[in-house]
Amino acid sequence: MDRLIPLVKGEFDRLNKYNLFTANFVVLLLWVGLAWFFDGEELKMFLPVIFLMDATMMTMLMVGATLFYEKQEHTLNSIMVSPVSEEEYLMTKIIVNIINSLISVVFISAAVFFVKGVTYNYFLLVPAVIVITVVHTLIGIRISYNANTFTSMLVNFIVYIFLFLFPSLFAMLDIIGPEVAKLLIILPPETSRILISTIVQEVEPWKLVFGYGYLVALTYIFYRFIVKPKFNDFIMRETGV
Repeated sequence: MDRLIPLVKGEFDRLNKYNLFTANFVVLLLWVGLAWFFDGEELKMFLPVIFLMDATMMTMLMVGATLFYEKQEHTLNSIMVSPVSEEEYLMTKIIVNIINSLISVVFISAAVFFVKGVTYNYFLLVPAVIVITVVHTLIGIRISYNANTFTSMLVNFIVYIFLFLFPSLFAMLDIIGPEVAKLLIILPPETSRILISTIVQEVEPWKLVFGYGYLVALTYIFYRFIVKPKFNDFIMRETGV
């Protein structure tokens, strides 16, 4: 684990090299631009959408794009002959995405405060974003395992968006009725939405307990039984070994 710090630094260097930082910053500016058109309570209700999209979709796209570029540059070949373990490699992805998500939180929070004077409960937002980012990093990695090209990876993400994220957004916008929305809590994005919504509204305590417990359990299941066991197969396939 002593190698984590240089691994994290190297990951940030690659994100900068692949212009993923720039892409993420452009998306953040677009969110700020949209937020400009809202005021007061409307803006507060829109902010959870921003944080939900950033912690879920942007997290998945960032880790997926990184894996794709690493395959293109044969970085995975170097990993096979290096002393870096699979646990350290995967943990690096998780740590970097957490830092990226927290940077987004700080940027958006500062922007809406200085431009619109809007504040909210930051202490409830930070742990929610961390838990959501971790589980969606692992989901993004798993989805990327099945993608042979960048296009197929994007298709896999789009399928995930339609099946899991859109229903949550529809519930947030009251397009889906409350009775149906209750059933969506088993979807990771919907559970994520509930946790993030605590920054602007009251949430029943049992939903918070369930939400954190559910996402932590999903994190363990994805890491222990899905992402980690398939990692070596992914490496072997991509390197042609």
